Amino acid sequence: MNIDKQHLKNKIISQLEVALQNAMASADSARKEATDDQSVAETQYDTLGLEASYLAHGQSERAAQLIEQIQAYKALEFRQFGEDDAIAISAVILLQSLDAMATQHYFIGPFAGGMQINVSDITITVITPNAPLARELIGLYQDDEFIWPSDSGHKRVISGLI
Repeated sequence: MNIDKQHLKNKIISQLEVALQNAMASADSARKEATDDQSVAETQYDTLGLEASYLAHGQSERAAQLIEQIQAYKALEFRQFGEDDAIAISAVILLQSLDAMATQHYFIGPFAGGMQINVSDITITVITPNAPLARELIGLYQDDEFIWPSDSGHKRVISGLI
């Protein structure tokens, strides 16, 4: 398994930056809508301006979270793991199901759980340390086996670690 971790890091940051641009554009649009003359309440039941201001606030908070996540990824040291290293944050893990012979690639990162990144024709799913699968994996080693309950109890093996 050959994955350029710097390329992986850059792709994660790039996707977070796109999400940040979208959140900032949405916040700006909602802010403009909230302060538009057409949004002034005509009756006590007219809440368009109020709803737009709540949306702008939520999008602004999301943008702040994304900025924090981008900074965390930029500061994160993407270390290389070998077969004698325990799984920890910044590890890329290849899991193989012993029953179905299916393989999956995961990256343990500080944020952006669920994000999928394609590197070298491999789809890697980002999981955070708080995710149940990451909690199960952290501390294990290459070639360790474990049973993952949400996968109908199929036994899995850690067949690769970068």
